[in-house]
Amino acid sequence: MARDGSPPPRPRCALPAWLTSPRLFAALLAFRLLNVSLVQTYIHPDETWQSLEVAHRSVFGYGFVTWEWHYTLRGYAHPMMFAVVYKILELLHLDGTRLILTAPYILVAIIAAAADFSTYHFAKRLGGSRVGTWALACSVISWTMGSGVVRPLANSAETALTAAAFVYWPWHAASRSPRVTHAPSLRLALAFAALSCIVRPTSGALWLCAGVVLLVRQPRQNRIRRTLHIVQTSAIIGVVAIIAMVGIDRMGYGKWVFPPYSFYRFNVQEDLATWFGNSSPFYHLVVSFPTMFTSMLPLIIHGVWVAHQTQTASMEPALVAIMASFAFSLVGHMEYRFLYPLLPIGFMYAAVSLQTLSGIAPSPKTSRLPRLTVNQLVVFLVATNLPAMLYLNLVHQRGVVDVMAYLRNADAASIGFIMPCHSTPFYSHLHKNTPMWFLSCEPPLKRAHLGSHYCEADDFEQDPAQFLQRVLVDPEDLKTESLHLGNLHPAPGSARPKPSHLVFYDVMLPRIHTYLTESGYSECARFFNTHFSGDSRRAGDVLVYCI
Repeated sequence: MARDGSPPPRPRCALPAWLTSPRLFAALLAFRLLNVSLVQTYIHPDETWQSLEVAHRSVFGYGFVTWEWHYTLRGYAHPMMFAVVYKILELLHLDGTRLILTAPYILVAIIAAAADFSTYHFAKRLGGSRVGTWALACSVISWTMGSGVVRPLANSAETALTAAAFVYWPWHAASRSPRVTHAPSLRLALAFAALSCIVRPTSGALWLCAGVVLLVRQPRQNRIRRTLHIVQTSAIIGVVAIIAMVGIDRMGYGKWVFPPYSFYRFNVQEDLATWFGNSSPFYHLVVSFPTMFTSMLPLIIHGVWVAHQTQTASMEPALVAIMASFAFSLVGHMEYRFLYPLLPIGFMYAAVSLQTLSGIAPSPKTSRLPRLTVNQLVVFLVATNLPAMLYLNLVHQRGVVDVMAYLRNADAASIGFIMPCHSTPFYSHLHKNTPMWFLSCEPPLKRAHLGSHYCEADDFEQDPAQFLQRVLVDPEDLKTESLHLGNLHPAPGSARPKPSHLVFYDVMLPRIHTYLTESGYSECARFFNTHFSGDSRRAGDVLVYCI
């Protein structure tokens, strides 16, 4: 019954029953397993270099880790998740099979399914079962979830843990919110939040914003006692999380370190994150949100307005998202994936809008938006998300993955990658202790060294033929042993033996063709990579030249 005693309005349409099935997580896991089976491309270097490569070296004893790990800027919590997967394969003697490539993505599927599942319960708690169902539909349809979160990124695990924390966070309920299905539990919410911070310490900025909103929104009655309880509980769980993080990193590094401090010193104190690109303060507003949500962004804006006007859902998540996005905009280097943890909030408000547009819930009196059928809304979302997801998973930048499959089966004595650094996966995809090197691009560790710092990749780009002529020499002409197996890498700009295989982008061929011909190299493989690239250095196919 409604508040005035009249019967509630009958829904105009029914939503799929399987979405609210008790077997929901199993269905979501099956869906995400299918989803990850489609991932045949490479979007973010961190999806292997900061996870699988680190885990591979930890378990198998060879591999390459980037400069961050030499200077303790990264935590081992996320790579250790994949190290467990690799260790199981090693113990079962299955690491020589294709499982070395697919098993990590089974873990990724579990993480993505957990994010879907938690998003559903978070939205259901704040807006009711239909809002929860619509939010789940948005999560399942979203190209960002289907192509970005389904990769072995720390951002993906952070998103799943953040969504789980949202489910139990003590949000201030709106006046017309339905009865909750999950009672708020500050301890449980903080436990998930702490885990997200262990996986990715910068997640602490989001939870600081959520904590401020929680404290400010406390009712006046017993405010001091409530505030002390929140602060005390947060402090206890925070200390336990820090101890756990330090212990994990002690295992990973073999010594006592505190990566968040090293990260702060590099990114804030020295402000060297801009080495990887300097972003506009409005980057997240004009790039991240439109990129992550695409066709859902108007729905999210409408949903926030509807929630504010009708009081059918709490406005606190929107406030937390706004504050967190502002906090994440204070750094110089930004990427849209840094806002992945805000996906559940966006899906929840998009669901409020979709429920209103479908006529299931009353809209504000001033709204003149047309009523749409459920089928129309679903078709619109699928048509604007599925093609992007399929293209990014199956087509865009697949050559850099295909070339590693080729090299894994090739009789390569040594391999050199003369392309922008971290353009391809590395030992995690080769899984052979073959000598390999790539053009390095490590930043300086002091801002004062920016002007004099040597970057091998930049040196190569200025005159690639001259660079190769200078650094690639016949093995017998080397005075010292420069071949490296897994754990070693040539010093930037130093001489190294000519590799049996050179890998590079097609766009580079005209600049080095004469050198390759004179040195005895010829094309032995070519792989389509992408139809377009935002980086002119990565244009064209991926070529393999061998002696």
